[in-house]
Amino acid sequence: REAEAFKEQGNAYYAKKDYNEAFNYYTKAIDTCPNNASYYGNRAATLMMLGRFREALEDAQQSVRLDDSFVRGHLREGKCHLSLGNAMAASRCFQRVLELDHKNTQAQQELKNATTVLEYEKIAEVDFEKRDFRKVVFCMDRALEFAPACHRFKILKAECLALLGRYPEAQSVA
Repeated sequence: REAEAFKEQGNAYYAKKDYNEAFNYYTKAIDTCPNNASYYGNRAATLMMLGRFREALEDAQQSVRLDDSFVRGHLREGKCHLSLGNAMAASRCFQRVLELDHKNTQAQQELKNATTVLEYEKIAEVDFEKRDFRKVVFCMDRALEFAPACHRFKILKAECLALLGRYPEAQSVA
């Protein structure tokens, strides 16, 4: 009961967009009852809103370890993987959601987004080999729309900008 009260307080702060306080209350709920998948799922959502995708990924993964049928946990895990630039792992998470709920439109859309990122990665790889750095920058810009926390994409973009002689931009990205 105490853990549920903490979760409810966390939900209230989350609704007010006070994600730091929501994080604190979800953490208290987890400390009180560490085997509840939804508490980890809620804290993962809060961490995602704070842009802390690596930590959010750990919580999302813990939520689905505790309950493999927790759809929102799989969705959040996939979104974290995608934000961090791991489109293949994200695809697996979204496919798992569709196994659990084949009509889940969010998973269908996110799966398309992950596929798009994979396509941009492949195109960029080919264009990098061809030394078409402008096209690589274009591809990385598109991929970063779905994977804003991906260091690999940012580094590749910065490298290509430098190779194009666009040093201030490269430095800014790096």
